[in-house]
Amino acid sequence: MTERMKVLVVSYHAPPVLNAESILVWKTIRALSRDFQVQLLTSSVDGSRRLDDDMALPTQVEVIRRNVFHLRNPFLAKVVSRGMGLAVDEAFLFARKTRKTFLDKLSGDVIYSRSHPGASHILAYRIKRQTGKPWIAQFSDPWSANPYHEGHTHFRKRFDRRWERRVIEHADSLVFPTKEILAMYVDAYPHVCVAEKAFVIPHHYTPELYRPRAATTAPTDTDVVTFGYFGDFYGARSPKPLIDAVCEVQRKRPEWTGRIRIRLVGSLAPKYQAEVDRREVRIDQSKASYFDSLIEMSETDVLVLIDAPSKSGVNPFLASKLMDYLGAGRPILGITDSLGTAAEILRVCGHTVVSPYETSRIASAVEKLILERPVVSAPAAYATESVVGELARVLRNRGESSRLNES
Repeated sequence: MTERMKVLVVSYHAPPVLNAESILVWKTIRALSRDFQVQLLTSSVDGSRRLDDDMALPTQVEVIRRNVFHLRNPFLAKVVSRGMGLAVDEAFLFARKTRKTFLDKLSGDVIYSRSHPGASHILAYRIKRQTGKPWIAQFSDPWSANPYHEGHTHFRKRFDRRWERRVIEHADSLVFPTKEILAMYVDAYPHVCVAEKAFVIPHHYTPELYRPRAATTAPTDTDVVTFGYFGDFYGARSPKPLIDAVCEVQRKRPEWTGRIRIRLVGSLAPKYQAEVDRREVRIDQSKASYFDSLIEMSETDVLVLIDAPSKSGVNPFLASKLMDYLGAGRPILGITDSLGTAAEILRVCGHTVVSPYETSRIASAVEKLILERPVVSAPAAYATESVVGELARVLRNRGESSRLNES
């Protein structure tokens, strides 16, 4: 019997830490471990980060946690992280140089690293240089050219650019979630021929994590309709477009006052909390574990995606929660730039897309969704089996090529 190929996964974020990247790592490793021997190299767990112990890794996955200095006090941890981030990656200690005794613990026919943070790729780069193993680097977001990192210091920008260049030049394959991010790297590194070694593989949802929806009665003209947003509001991502639109609908249709409920599941930056508190709209707020959020998505009338508007009018990002929304099989109101992969996926799957700048059009979309209650289904193309299957082919091809060269 042929021995299964070994994959070394390098990711600073991993379960039980609860954030978007950690969830993606968890879903991906669960699928990869069915066909590969997986070893996960990740960071030590500390008390300053949100945890979800329900996200258990498969027992056959060997986990190596690299000790990283942590402060238990969340406030102090944030202060230190921001101070460090002025000059280097906030997780740079994770990517510190490796000794031979540490490398001896690692096994893998192929290295697979994920960002963010970029520190995961930096550590994988060091392992690649010391072992010569083939290396696939997957980016969830842009690194040095991330439009939301324009406020970084000159020193930090130079650090990111220097390490990003090394990663792009030395990784054997690159994986991006959207063609827009791929195009950014093709333009930024013309000497590397990025397109020749890159793959566009989106995020994914895992069908078995959802609870089957109970049969419901036909909607009536007096039903309360819930518009649910799952995730955090921070930076330029604001709940204002949705709230303004619902207010406009209620002014137009005063008889609907009380029928429309906004549900926000996640955290809000203080400036956005003030925005929510002063509005005369029914807004419920809560937090939920990842598993509970999937159940709640399946029971929500309309799921709302809100992306921060871009200056170019093209959204290069693909929010991982969009994939979770698709898996819930509920109508989605996408408040996002009209151009970009996210908008394309929503339209192809029969959902609604409106620019964050167009309040009246968002209001019309809200009104239409209440009146029509469209029926949609989860698209199989974005299920874990399909998406990770594509990633597995990339890993297997690189690993087999390396084995042939060594024999």
